[in-house]
Amino acid sequence: MSAHRLWSAFFVCLFLTSLAQAQVDDKYSLKADREAFDKIRQEVPDAKKKENDEKAFMDEMMGDISRPPAEVRGKFSSVLNKKREVFQKDMNKKREEFSKQQLKAREEFTKQLQQAREGFARTKTSPENRREFFSNLDTKRKDFYSDQKEKRDEFETGIRDKRKDFDDYAREKTNEFNQKHRDYTKRFEENKKALNDQKKKVEVDKKNLQKNVEQEYQDINKKPVTPLESGE
Repeated sequence: MSAHRLWSAFFVCLFLTSLAQAQVDDKYSLKADREAFDKIRQEVPDAKKKENDEKAFMDEMMGDISRPPAEVRGKFSSVLNKKREVFQKDMNKKREEFSKQQLKAREEFTKQLQQAREGFARTKTSPENRREFFSNLDTKRKDFYSDQKEKRDEFETGIRDKRKDFDDYAREKTNEFNQKHRDYTKRFEENKKALNDQKKKVEVDKKNLQKNVEQEYQDINKKPVTPLESGE
């Protein structure tokens, strides 16, 4: 191709591209609908958005009816188990962080008591004041550990509540999955039967076609052969 033709083809392509881009305004394009959809989604409450996403996950998992029901159930169980593992790791991390905070508080409190005892030991005081001092220290110690136990109990109660919420959620989603899975299994079996029936029909049609072809050959072979006349 000559250089003139190459440049001509280039400008034609450039013109067509420019024309295609200028055919519609943005407000008429699908881009506008997409932006509008994103804007609407931003206005959807988080709870409803979460519900929609979970429904989409279920629908997507059961959208392809060519997958065996056992495989679909296995995928759901795998996803749920992974979520359970993540939950357990989070709870363990929270418990570890809480224990570290309490340990740090105990170490600081013990240090303060030791400093108070050492400071008191350097002073001259009466036996009465001495008994009162150590009685006050013992009261502070009891109050501190009582407060730590109360906080620990509150923490463990919170963990149990979170675990119950997760278990209730997992049970709810499993029931929802089981309900959808029953319908999926029915559709899978119906589709499998339809495919088998179609396969059998194709095989029957193929055999009939082969039989017809063989019959035609037999009919042709039964006809007497007519010799070709030689040209004079």
